[in-house]
Amino acid sequence: MTMLKQTRIEWIDYAKCIAIFFVVLIHTHCDYLLTITLKSFTMPVFFFISGFLFSRKRNRSYRDFVYKRFRQLVVPYLWINVLAYLIWLTVLRHYGNANDAALEWHEPLLAVVLGLPPGLVHDIPLWSLLCFFVVEIAYYPLRGNVIKNDAVIALIFLVLSACVSILSPDEGMILPVSLAPAASAMVFYSLGHLVHKYENRLKNVFQPNILMLLLSVLMITVGVTFNAPVNFFMGQIGHPIFFMVGAAGGILFIVQGSAYFSRLLGDPSFVRFISRGTLLICGFHLLAFAVIKGVMLFVFGIEPSALTEGVWRGILMALTALILCLPCIWLIERYARFLVNK
Repeated sequence: MTMLKQTRIEWIDYAKCIAIFFVVLIHTHCDYLLTITLKSFTMPVFFFISGFLFSRKRNRSYRDFVYKRFRQLVVPYLWINVLAYLIWLTVLRHYGNANDAALEWHEPLLAVVLGLPPGLVHDIPLWSLLCFFVVEIAYYPLRGNVIKNDAVIALIFLVLSACVSILSPDEGMILPVSLAPAASAMVFYSLGHLVHKYENRLKNVFQPNILMLLLSVLMITVGVTFNAPVNFFMGQIGHPIFFMVGAAGGILFIVQGSAYFSRLLGDPSFVRFISRGTLLICGFHLLAFAVIKGVMLFVFGIEPSALTEGVWRGILMALTALILCLPCIWLIERYARFLVNK
């Protein structure tokens, strides 16, 4: 979901498009097995890509880096939260989830300020923006001044994330500024940077390769079969080994899929457009769901639950919501680029 200007790497644009569609599809909850499978690796993909793209040469000043990432991540986190909260307070709070109506008006605002993912009932996916910021501003000095090896960083934070997961209750670890998921996120951020360093030695990973694709499916299957359901945003990863197997398999699956799409379709502008807009899709797709459900219920008399009964309806719902987000991306890129520091 990061928005960095640099030399184009075509597979990354496709990977971000595939991953953000999976995020939207997860939130349809259309099928239990599909949901837990996608949740096992989708967020690790984004942190892996961000680590892959990180470059100290383009960010020589830590102070400037923090300021830039604050503008690119925390500012959108704040204004999208405010917008989503106002819509929730005035409309959505009174429909759908009965638990929302029981919440005090100030509770979601407190969650926004403290950065508590489970409390962002008005737009839970926004936790990831704050988590990206925390991971990146921690990684920069850690990798440069404390630990020189990305593999060591990944191992340390894998152990830390396992501890967080073990101690995390059902409602999620109550740690501020998305620190619970940040532990696991750092694992994949550092691994992304490590893989980029050895990219030339890993050509089979980044080029279409049927054996790599089959291996990725096997790894995902093993991870999902032998691990408990992953709730990344709450810091719940289950068994760390099976979590890593499934997440690594998912990353490989998306990289391979992206490589095949890149070979088949080239570098079309609409893929770059969606790739640039992943942050806004993350922030707006639940609001798009609300619009779709409202129209279908009040205009056509179709119950919201019927819209996501089964995989194919879930896919259609996810595609529709993603398409509804595209005009928002275009308008903001054209008239309000400062909102995403473009």
